[in-house]
Amino acid sequence: MAQNPTFAFVTIGSGSYLGSTIRDLTLAHSLYKRGFKVVIYWMLEHNPDLVINGIEQRILCYGTRYQFKQPSEFLDRIVGPLLSFFPKGWRTNIVQNIPGFVDRLLQNLMRSLYTESDPDPSLVKRLLKYVELDGVTHLMMSFGSISPLALEVKKLCKVPLDYLVTFQGDEQFADFAAKAGLLQNYRRRLDEAVRNSGWPAIAISRDYLQRLVTELGLDPNCFRVIYNGIDLPKQEQRLPFSILKTAFPKVRQDDAQDGAIVTFIGRQESEKGIDLLLYAAKLLAVRGVHLQLVICGSTAKGRSYQKVINDLTSHLKLVINHSGAVSFEVRDALYAHSRCIVYPSVDREAFGLVVAEAMSQGTPVLVPDIGGVTEVIQHGNIAGGLTFKTWDSADLARQLERLLKDDDLHAELAANTRALAARFSAEHMANNILEHLNLSLNRRFGEEYGSTSRVRAS
Repeated sequence: MAQNPTFAFVTIGSGSYLGSTIRDLTLAHSLYKRGFKVVIYWMLEHNPDLVINGIEQRILCYGTRYQFKQPSEFLDRIVGPLLSFFPKGWRTNIVQNIPGFVDRLLQNLMRSLYTESDPDPSLVKRLLKYVELDGVTHLMMSFGSISPLALEVKKLCKVPLDYLVTFQGDEQFADFAAKAGLLQNYRRRLDEAVRNSGWPAIAISRDYLQRLVTELGLDPNCFRVIYNGIDLPKQEQRLPFSILKTAFPKVRQDDAQDGAIVTFIGRQESEKGIDLLLYAAKLLAVRGVHLQLVICGSTAKGRSYQKVINDLTSHLKLVINHSGAVSFEVRDALYAHSRCIVYPSVDREAFGLVVAEAMSQGTPVLVPDIGGVTEVIQHGNIAGGLTFKTWDSADLARQLERLLKDDDLHAELAANTRALAARFSAEHMANNILEHLNLSLNRRFGEEYGSTSRVRAS
């Protein structure tokens, strides 16, 4: 392997996988700040404002490539670039209002990678061209499910190259492969890609590794668990409440009549379990326990679940503070001023970046009792939050009431949060990845973290 590694991250730019993109870019930024050359290769959608200055970016393919069962070079090379001139918000609105659009696109992506003996040959050639042009030595694949591309490039590349596969949310790709009747091909080719990498693949939690073994039949000996990383706050001083009021003008600070602020931040999709939180809020309202419920975050698969939230809120006669995606500044203000962050997912989450971020701001969390997310909130006997019985809105209400009423319990959990979150710092993740790749942890620019511009909010 070359003495001066160059990393290229192949990542899907937004939608259902934005959390995965944030993880990839957090790692990319940490490596760049240490003096490594880093390139981002975007698939389907690009989100350039999330990338710090100095890191090169290329479009590997646009989402238009997979509008039909067979990849379309014309739609990718001609229509995709033309559509990219329109504002991203406009493109997102169009997609959100076409039922099943995103699911169909991702299912077609799986067809292109797992139907034929060679996965999407023209895209492989394009990726190979970029790899050779940029002098890439380490190809970082954001998902195991797109790793067949890396395996083919490795076979064809004339210079030393290897790839690292990370699994984070691949069960969703497996579902798309199954719907296309390709699950057997998917498992076989996935196993081949994992075994032909120069390093064990990465699973982002112990529980998620067990899922990969049980559900996809992958060999646990071909994996290592390395947790995701987040950028820790530079100081413990909280953002002013006035920032929160800009997005949610009806929210009150420490309001005795309306209750404390309880927040959900994340994608507004059915698997995130927001309906469970609404049922729990209603149960608490019946008991006379008041809270100010905030629900915010993007959508990826259409606005149907947002309509469900609105309908349930109306039927349950609840008053909530409801928004779409919010800025990073408003998000951090929510973390800082909420009594707790509730993450009621029904999907056995692999990790939970929101949970780690909330704890880094000193805020306790409430999460289901299964999935990798439970590994985030607890270390030994130390906890930064509570768990509730998965899928059980009544138990969610009981545990939420404890966090709202028991000040001693809340103070004890809050005191643990920052130390627990520090285990998932971006620096720890980068150190673990470099060690995994047998590369030096220290670079000549490693002390100059202030030399690069900050991440810009999209």
